[in-house]
Amino acid sequence: MSFLKRLWQAIRSFMLGTGKRVEDQDEASFPRIDPNKIKADLKIIETARTHGEKGVPDYRDTRLTEIEHQIQGTVGKLRLATLKTGERWLTQIQARLDGIDLTKEFNHTIQLGEEFARKADAILSSADGELQEAIRIAKARKVILEQFRADNRLPDTPPKMHGFKDHIFKFSVLVMFCAVESLINANFFAQGLAGGFLGGLMMAVMAAGLNLVVAFFCGRALINKNHVNAARKTAGWFAGVFGFAWTACAGIVVAYLRFVLPQIDDDGANQLALVWQNLVAHVSPFTDIEGVALCAITVIFGMVAMRHGYTWQDRYPDYEKVYGEYSAASGNVIELIQELTEKLEDEKQGTISLIELKAQKAEESIRYFKSNMGEKSVAKRKVTEHLVLADNTIRALIQAYRYENQLARPAGKPRPDYFNDPVELSDQDFPDFGIESDENRLRIQEQMLRQIRDIVEPTRSKVQSSFTARFDQLKPLESLV
Repeated sequence: MSFLKRLWQAIRSFMLGTGKRVEDQDEASFPRIDPNKIKADLKIIETARTHGEKGVPDYRDTRLTEIEHQIQGTVGKLRLATLKTGERWLTQIQARLDGIDLTKEFNHTIQLGEEFARKADAILSSADGELQEAIRIAKARKVILEQFRADNRLPDTPPKMHGFKDHIFKFSVLVMFCAVESLINANFFAQGLAGGFLGGLMMAVMAAGLNLVVAFFCGRALINKNHVNAARKTAGWFAGVFGFAWTACAGIVVAYLRFVLPQIDDDGANQLALVWQNLVAHVSPFTDIEGVALCAITVIFGMVAMRHGYTWQDRYPDYEKVYGEYSAASGNVIELIQELTEKLEDEKQGTISLIELKAQKAEESIRYFKSNMGEKSVAKRKVTEHLVLADNTIRALIQAYRYENQLARPAGKPRPDYFNDPVELSDQDFPDFGIESDENRLRIQEQMLRQIRDIVEPTRSKVQSSFTARFDQLKPLESLV
């Protein structure tokens, strides 16, 4: 329990000590001069009475008694320790004062403008190779694009770009159509298949998938009808006619399968052969609305798939690809320029912040300098007070001894004459707490602070001007692509 109590007291003392002033903390480092404690430790009163009753010292003595020497030595040690403490305190204060010099801050603040210009040039130089290569590629892609437009008699307008989201949407629609068509056909196909619903579903998925895939790629080939080349234009129209014929045939086949499969009793019969026989015999599969609906759904889904293929990219063949390559190359140039601009902007903001920080730091240094000068005055006062206390203490203790000694003396034994003489402590050099040199340094530092304040705005303007000049170097590069 005693350990916990001591621990709590130590923590409490630390927490309270953190709120003390420097003056109070240094006050505590001085040796404690307590006259009552010294009087009790040396037993001055008891010894004085004992000596007095014996007539010691003799009235003819001129030397101090042992107890007087003890008083002189004890108080002298405390006085010397006080001076040592004052010297250490003064050394600490002077070290802090000597550590404050605005010359370096002043010179660095002046150089910040040129330093930003050098850093900005270094940023541009380090990226120059990559930027020039990106510009070269963008120019080459631009030449290819312009030649492509000239060869294909295209206007100077960008193609309709289809992004990733558009492709995902169209693909999802095709998958959904395939699923819907498969589920609708599966119930009808299952009636004539040995596998039942699962077999009908597999056949329906294959039929729907084949219909949509072929129709989609016919639509992709259909864009060739927009080409200036007659052969490709013809091929494009052929692909469109083939795609329409394919999906129409797919719808008729699906209608025939729906018509034939319920009539099959033998699971091993060839369904496609029966479809062909009915087709050759000119037997119509459209005996009810369901057959017509199945055929129409198949054709509609196929036409939608062909339209998705046709609009998968720009309607002029390869235009979106050529333009996309140029757009990516020019975008890379613009991105590099933006990155360089951001780096220059960050460097500019960092330099301006550093300029302001230098001025703020200089002002704080001056306040800190003045504070330490004030602390030096406090230290001088505290040392003087403790030295005066030491002088008063030895005087009081000597007087107490001699007074009690005189009261206890017999009538025939007078006190010695040296009791009238004071006991002096040996002289010690008093620390130099003068602030004249510090005041001279303060005036110099304050002059530097004013100079730093005066150059803050011009340096900030110089940084901004350098930034604008480097930014203007980058602006024409965008027009090259």
